[in-house]
Amino acid sequence: MTDRADFLERVRDRLTSVEGRDAHVPADWAVQIEDPIQRFEVELKAVGGTLHRCTPARRAEVLEGILQGRDMPAVLVARDEEVPSDIEGAVASAGGELRWWPEAGRDGAATAEVGVTGALWAVAETGTVVVDAAPPGGRAPSLLPSTHVAFVDEALLLPTVSDLFVQIAEMDSYPSNLVLITGPSKSADIGNELALGVHGPGELHVVLVGRSSGPTPA
Repeated sequence: MTDRADFLERVRDRLTSVEGRDAHVPADWAVQIEDPIQRFEVELKAVGGTLHRCTPARRAEVLEGILQGRDMPAVLVARDEEVPSDIEGAVASAGGELRWWPEAGRDGAATAEVGVTGALWAVAETGTVVVDAAPPGGRAPSLLPSTHVAFVDEALLLPTVSDLFVQIAEMDSYPSNLVLITGPSKSADIGNELALGVHGPGELHVVLVGRSSGPTPA
């Protein structure tokens, strides 16, 4: 028996002596969200993120707009399906430098200003996007750059956190890392003063991709 299996067996033995208790869950406990897109926009803005909406054909155009005005940014890109296929032109038009992950390596990732990824899901209730560490993506593009741009298909926008956990439970296999990103990275460890970008990107853009572009917030 392995150390892990031995540990879990001891936990099970201890739990058998714990008295179980019935829990009453009200029928109306779950949050009801009538318009997930509108709720996602409100919640994302509340936590400091920025929402963009577009059709699949305009993904590169939206990314170029996000990159414009930055000083020749190095852009670290995960090879996720949701990332625009014509991203090279968008980055070049904005005067940036494209770096593919993982080819860029640790040094290239550490000095990138913008990270671009896809997302497994988004959650309307909390304004959250969910990313993982499974290939061809990885941790670096959503963690190391100071700005994170996440593309997510509108069909993957879930109404509630409860819906998210249902999806996670149904995954065939689990990645080594599954991250729920709710707004830019925040910390108030020192003097209760809120600081952005301490443990991750200080700027978050979510590009919701659907058949209708809808209004794009300024």
